[in-house]
Amino acid sequence: MQISDNLRAVEERIKRSCITSKIELSKVKILAVSKKMNVEKIQEAYNAGLNSFGENYASEGLEKIDFFRNRSVYLDWHFIGPIQSNKTKVIAENFDWVHSVSTLKVVKRLATQRPFKLGPINIFIQVNLSEEPNKSGARVNDLREIIRKLTGFETLQVRGLMTIPENTPNCSVVKDRFRTLKSLQQELREDFTYYNPSVFKFDMISMGMSGDLELAIGESDPLFTTIVRVGTGIFGNR
Repeated sequence: MQISDNLRAVEERIKRSCITSKIELSKVKILAVSKKMNVEKIQEAYNAGLNSFGENYASEGLEKIDFFRNRSVYLDWHFIGPIQSNKTKVIAENFDWVHSVSTLKVVKRLATQRPFKLGPINIFIQVNLSEEPNKSGARVNDLREIIRKLTGFETLQVRGLMTIPENTPNCSVVKDRFRTLKSLQQELREDFTYYNPSVFKFDMISMGMSGDLELAIGESDPLFTTIVRVGTGIFGNR
Protein backbone atom coordinates (compact mmCIF):
# COMPACT_ATOMS: atom_id res chain seq x y z
CA MET A 1 0.00 0.00 0.00
CA GLN A 2 1.09 3.56 -0.64
CA ILE A 3 1.60 6.01 2.19
CA SER A 4 -1.52 7.91 1.18
CA ASP A 5 -3.57 4.70 1.55
CA ASN A 6 -2.00 3.97 4.92
CA LEU A 7 -2.77 7.50 6.08
CA ARG A 8 -6.41 7.21 5.04
CA ALA A 9 -6.66 3.95 7.01
CA VAL A 10 -5.16 5.61 10.12
CA GLU A 11 -7.51 8.57 9.75
CA GLU A 12 -10.47 6.22 9.54
CA ARG A 13 -9.35 4.46 12.73
CA ILE A 14 -9.08 7.82 14.47
CA LYS A 15 -12.49 8.92 13.21
CA ARG A 16 -14.17 5.75 14.49
CA SER A 17 -12.44 6.09 17.85
CA CYS A 18 -13.48 9.72 18.19
CA ILE A 19 -17.10 8.81 17.52
CA THR A 20 -16.99 5.98 20.06
CA SER A 21 -15.25 8.12 22.68
CA LYS A 22 -17.23 11.30 21.92
CA ILE A 23 -14.06 13.25 21.23
CA GLU A 24 -14.03 15.93 18.53
CA LEU A 25 -11.97 14.82 15.55
CA SER A 26 -10.15 18.16 15.62
CA LYS A 27 -8.82 17.27 19.08
CA VAL A 28 -6.63 14.45 17.71
CA LYS A 29 -3.45 15.20 15.79
CA ILE A 30 -1.26 12.76 13.87
CA LEU A 31 2.50 12.95 14.33
CA ALA A 32 4.19 10.89 11.63
CA VAL A 33 7.18 9.10 13.15
CA SER A 34 9.72 9.32 10.35
CA LYS A 35 12.85 7.88 11.97
CA LYS A 36 14.87 5.78 9.51
CA MET A 37 12.61 6.97 6.68
CA ASN A 38 14.34 8.66 3.75
CA VAL A 39 13.40 12.09 2.49
CA GLU A 40 11.48 10.61 -0.45
CA LYS A 41 9.15 8.82 1.99
CA ILE A 42 8.70 12.00 4.01
CA GLN A 43 7.96 13.95 0.83
CA GLU A 44 5.36 11.33 -0.08
CA ALA A 45 3.76 11.67 3.36
CA TYR A 46 3.80 15.46 3.03
CA ASN A 47 2.12 15.20 -0.37
CA ALA A 48 -0.53 12.98 1.22
CA GLY A 49 -1.39 15.76 3.67
CA LEU A 50 0.94 15.35 6.66
CA ASN A 51 2.99 18.23 8.01
CA SER A 52 4.23 17.07 11.42
CA PHE A 53 7.12 14.62 11.62
CA GLY A 54 8.86 13.02 14.59
CA GLU A 55 12.52 12.07 14.74
CA ASN A 56 14.36 9.99 17.36
CA TYR A 57 17.95 10.91 16.51
CA ALA A 58 19.24 14.48 16.41
CA SER A 59 21.82 13.99 13.63
CA GLU A 60 19.45 12.08 11.37
CA GLY A 61 16.70 14.60 12.00
CA LEU A 62 18.96 17.56 11.24
CA GLU A 63 19.88 16.10 7.84
CA LYS A 64 16.21 15.83 6.93
CA ILE A 65 15.37 19.28 8.28
CA ASP A 66 18.19 20.81 6.24
CA PHE A 67 17.10 18.92 3.12
CA PHE A 68 13.60 20.37 3.21
CA ARG A 69 14.66 23.77 4.52
CA ASN A 70 17.03 24.16 1.56
CA ARG A 71 14.04 23.55 -0.70
CA SER A 72 11.91 26.09 1.20
CA VAL A 73 9.64 23.36 2.60
CA TYR A 74 9.12 24.12 6.27
CA LEU A 75 7.70 21.15 8.12
CA ASP A 76 6.70 20.85 11.76
CA TRP A 77 9.56 18.88 13.33
CA HIS A 78 9.21 17.07 16.67
CA PHE A 79 12.02 15.41 18.58
CA ILE A 80 10.70 12.27 20.29
CA GLY A 81 13.78 10.22 21.24
CA PRO A 82 16.02 10.05 24.31
CA ILE A 83 17.98 13.28 24.76
CA GLN A 84 21.74 13.30 25.24
CA SER A 85 23.16 16.43 26.87
CA ASN A 86 25.56 17.01 23.98
CA LYS A 87 22.62 17.09 21.54
CA THR A 88 20.46 19.68 23.28
CA LYS A 89 21.88 22.61 21.27
CA VAL A 90 21.11 20.94 17.92
CA ILE A 91 17.62 20.08 19.12
CA ALA A 92 16.94 23.55 20.54
CA GLU A 93 18.06 25.25 17.32
CA ASN A 94 16.21 23.02 14.85
CA PHE A 95 13.16 21.37 16.44
CA ASP A 96 10.12 23.32 17.59
CA TRP A 97 8.69 20.44 19.62
CA VAL A 98 10.32 18.01 22.07
CA HIS A 99 8.29 15.13 23.52
CA SER A 100 10.95 13.40 25.60
CA VAL A 101 12.04 15.85 28.31
CA SER A 102 12.49 14.00 31.59
CA THR A 103 15.08 15.89 33.68
CA LEU A 104 15.46 19.46 34.86
CA LYS A 105 19.02 19.54 33.53
CA VAL A 106 17.92 18.78 29.97
CA VAL A 107 15.00 21.18 29.92
CA LYS A 108 17.17 24.00 31.24
CA ARG A 109 19.74 23.34 28.53
CA LEU A 110 17.03 23.40 25.86
CA ALA A 111 15.65 26.66 27.22
CA THR A 112 19.02 28.44 27.44
CA GLN A 113 20.18 27.18 24.02
CA ARG A 114 16.94 28.03 22.20
CA PRO A 115 17.49 31.09 19.94
CA PHE A 116 15.06 33.76 21.12
CA LYS A 117 14.19 34.70 17.52
CA LEU A 118 12.69 31.24 16.93
CA GLY A 119 10.08 31.66 19.62
CA PRO A 120 9.50 29.28 22.55
CA ILE A 121 10.29 25.60 22.13
CA ASN A 122 7.27 23.41 22.93
CA ILE A 123 7.98 20.60 25.35
CA PHE A 124 6.24 17.54 26.72
CA ILE A 125 7.52 15.99 29.92
CA GLN A 126 7.91 12.26 29.50
CA VAL A 127 6.62 10.23 32.44
CA ASN A 128 7.80 6.67 33.14
CA LEU A 129 4.51 5.36 34.49
CA SER A 130 5.55 1.73 34.17
CA GLU A 131 8.70 2.45 36.24
CA GLU A 132 10.83 0.36 33.90
CA PRO A 133 14.51 0.89 34.83
CA ASN A 134 15.72 1.06 31.22
CA LYS A 135 13.04 3.48 30.01
CA SER A 136 13.40 7.26 29.87
CA GLY A 137 10.97 9.44 31.74
CA ALA A 138 10.48 11.35 34.96
CA ARG A 139 9.01 9.70 38.02
CA VAL A 140 5.54 10.84 38.99
CA ASN A 141 6.82 12.08 42.35
CA ASP A 142 9.38 14.34 40.60
CA LEU A 143 6.98 16.00 38.14
CA ARG A 144 5.90 18.97 40.23
CA GLU A 145 9.44 19.81 41.29
CA ILE A 146 10.60 19.82 37.66
CA ILE A 147 7.69 21.95 36.49
CA ARG A 148 7.91 24.41 39.39
CA LYS A 149 11.49 25.30 38.45
CA LEU A 150 10.59 26.20 34.85
CA THR A 151 8.74 29.40 35.71
CA GLY A 152 11.42 31.86 34.60
CA PHE A 153 12.12 30.55 31.10
CA GLU A 154 10.56 32.61 28.30
CA THR A 155 12.06 30.37 25.61
CA LEU A 156 9.89 27.35 26.36
CA GLN A 157 6.28 26.35 26.78
CA VAL A 158 5.12 23.26 28.64
CA ARG A 159 2.40 21.84 26.39
CA GLY A 160 1.73 18.67 28.36
CA LEU A 161 2.85 15.18 29.32
CA MET A 162 3.97 12.17 27.28
CA THR A 163 4.25 8.47 28.07
CA ILE A 164 5.14 5.19 26.39
CA PRO A 165 3.41 2.22 28.09
CA GLU A 166 5.22 -1.04 28.55
CA ASN A 167 5.14 -3.47 25.64
CA THR A 168 2.28 -5.75 26.64
CA PRO A 169 -0.71 -7.36 24.90
CA ASN A 170 -2.80 -6.52 27.96
CA CYS A 171 -5.03 -3.67 26.79
CA SER A 172 -6.23 -3.00 30.34
CA VAL A 173 -2.69 -2.17 31.45
CA VAL A 174 -2.15 0.17 28.51
CA LYS A 175 -5.50 1.91 29.06
CA ASP A 176 -4.61 2.36 32.71
CA ARG A 177 -1.34 4.09 31.78
CA PHE A 178 -3.14 6.50 29.47
CA ARG A 179 -5.83 7.14 32.07
CA THR A 180 -3.20 7.87 34.70
CA LEU A 181 -1.36 10.27 32.37
CA LYS A 182 -4.60 12.11 31.66
CA SER A 183 -5.37 12.41 35.38
CA LEU A 184 -1.90 13.74 36.10
CA GLN A 185 -2.23 16.33 33.36
CA GLN A 186 -5.66 17.41 34.61
CA GLU A 187 -4.17 18.05 38.05
CA LEU A 188 -1.11 19.88 36.71
CA ARG A 189 -3.21 22.00 34.37
CA GLU A 190 -5.40 23.08 37.27
CA ASP A 191 -2.44 23.86 39.51
CA PHE A 192 0.00 25.53 37.11
CA THR A 193 -1.75 27.28 34.19
CA TYR A 194 -2.89 30.17 36.36
CA TYR A 195 0.59 30.44 37.88
CA ASN A 196 2.34 31.39 34.66
CA PRO A 197 0.08 30.95 31.60
CA SER A 198 2.78 32.05 29.15
CA VAL A 199 4.90 29.02 30.10
CA PHE A 200 2.43 26.44 31.37
CA LYS A 201 -0.13 25.59 28.68
CA PHE A 202 -1.04 21.95 29.36
CA ASP A 203 -3.29 22.04 26.32
CA MET A 204 -1.92 18.93 24.57
CA ILE A 205 -1.02 15.38 25.57
CA SER A 206 1.28 12.99 23.69
CA MET A 207 0.12 9.38 23.97
CA GLY A 208 -0.73 6.51 21.68
CA MET A 209 1.11 4.91 18.77
CA SER A 210 0.23 2.78 15.75
CA GLY A 211 -0.86 -0.23 17.78
CA ASP A 212 -2.76 1.48 20.59
CA LEU A 213 -4.03 4.80 19.29
CA GLU A 214 -7.66 3.75 19.87
CA LEU A 215 -6.89 3.15 23.55
CA ALA A 216 -5.25 6.57 23.83
CA ILE A 217 -8.17 8.36 22.20
CA GLY A 218 -10.55 6.43 24.43
CA GLU A 219 -8.80 7.88 27.50
CA SER A 220 -8.48 11.42 26.10
CA ASP A 221 -9.87 14.58 27.65
CA PRO A 222 -11.74 17.11 25.47
CA LEU A 223 -9.65 19.84 27.13
CA PHE A 224 -6.49 18.50 25.47
CA THR A 225 -5.44 17.89 21.91
CA THR A 226 -4.15 14.32 21.83
CA ILE A 227 -1.07 13.75 19.69
CA VAL A 228 -0.80 10.16 18.46
CA ARG A 229 2.68 9.19 17.29
CA VAL A 230 2.19 6.95 14.26
CA GLY A 231 5.13 5.33 12.46
CA THR A 232 4.49 1.87 11.01
CA GLY A 233 0.81 2.67 10.53
CA ILE A 234 1.83 5.28 7.96
CA PHE A 235 5.23 4.24 6.64
CA GLY A 236 5.03 0.48 7.10
CA ASN A 237 7.70 -1.66 8.74
CA ARG A 238 11.18 -0.18 8.85
